Amino acid sequence: MAKILIIDDDGIVRDALSVFLTRAGHKVFTAADGANGVQAFKNLVPDLVVLDRDLPLMSGSLVFDKIREISKTAPVLVLSGYNNPEEVAAYMRWGAAAFLSKADGLSPVLAAVEKILSADPKDPAAAEKTAPASCRVGSGEKGRVLVADDDRASRDVFRRLLASIACEAIEAEDGAETLALARELKPDLLLLDISMPKKNGVEVLKELVTELPDSGFMMITGNKDEAIAKECLTLGAFDYVSKPVNLETLAQKINLWLLTRKK
Repeated sequence: MAKILIIDDDGIVRDALSVFLTRAGHKVFTAADGANGVQAFKNLVPDLVVLDRDLPLMSGSLVFDKIREISKTAPVLVLSGYNNPEEVAAYMRWGAAAFLSKADGLSPVLAAVEKILSADPKDPAAAEKTAPASCRVGSGEKGRVLVADDDRASRDVFRRLLASIACEAIEAEDGAETLALARELKPDLLLLDISMPKKNGVEVLKELVTELPDSGFMMITGNKDEAIAKECLTLGAFDYVSKPVNLETLAQKINLWLLTRKK
């Protein structure tokens, strides 16, 4: 178990990361601004810091400098709403363990946290050794994924995608069928369309998230439902994708979840 400090003024990000990192067995502390983040670092001496670059009271870069004054070696994972190549390079030169964009969702953050924590601090190449090699499930074991979507064409696309990455696909066309199949088969991951008949994806998430603590939940949404999808992160979903879905991105998110879960 690691001690992780999250410094981010976005409550949704803080809450979502806290939920999933706690489920992974870590002890999580949070701060909503730079000044409190620095004070928390002094008091806690965490094993890892997840740091937002845009913070009130004190900028992320200044917080990073303050952390480095206290500890030269504490791993700091930097999050940003956008990626400026020069800024990324600067943070990496200063000793950041990773620099990730919030636009890519939570899956890469969770994977990076596990990679950093599992690295041997005496081995400078350890981070490279523990990084995922590709978007395939490297062990060759199939992950079981329940696809819940009332659109048959969408289910067909998701089924072919899952087959291409060695995952077993289970299909449901409405919320009631999703609940029954999930409780019977306990899939590794559920892809939940927000707009479904009988019970929508949010209702299904609320019912199953506590019943299936070992399963991951990813929401599928149209543009008009994106705000609802973001709210689902606080309910226990680890990520969401918007239609039309970028299949390469979805495959990466699925495999990062499965790889992280199998550790």
